Amino acid sequence: LSQLSTFLPSIPLLFDEVSFSQGINPEPVMKGMLIYSLTKIMEAVLHSDKFIMICCDDLQWADSTSLSIVTEVLLNVGNIKHICWRCLFVGLYRSDEVSDAHPFSSQYSYLQTCSSIIVSEMQLSTLSKSHITHMLMMELKLPRRLVVELAGL
Repeated sequence: LSQLSTFLPSIPLLFDEVSFSQGINPEPVMKGMLIYSLTKIMEAVLHSDKFIMICCDDLQWADSTSLSIVTEVLLNVGNIKHICWRCLFVGLYRSDEVSDAHPFSSQYSYLQTCSSIIVSEMQLSTLSKSHITHMLMMELKLPRRLVVELAGL
């Protein structure tokens, strides 16, 4: 939370001071507080008639704790029926780098079974060298002969 409060200085106001006695592992409590904080922030934004789009790329590299936090926040927001339709989460991953044993696979499978959110999947094919060459030509405003080698990388 201290790292999050660097970007959102009022985040500590959401919580009473938390003290940990000896023998209590603070990590689960801190994870719960982070999930609660992110949910409340999103809820406040969505209640103000705003929309939220969150895009997370390369989820195949995310650790299980991060994936769990994202899943819990999505489910929490999904359970707020009158505002959840204003939130769009886009998760991107490389399916060829995710096996059935990967932490992402279990979180994704779990989200697909939840009734509080809608999960849609789009599978994209790899761009051809010709398509990449064309995009580079258009964006860089250069002739084909100058971008064809770059497109092959």
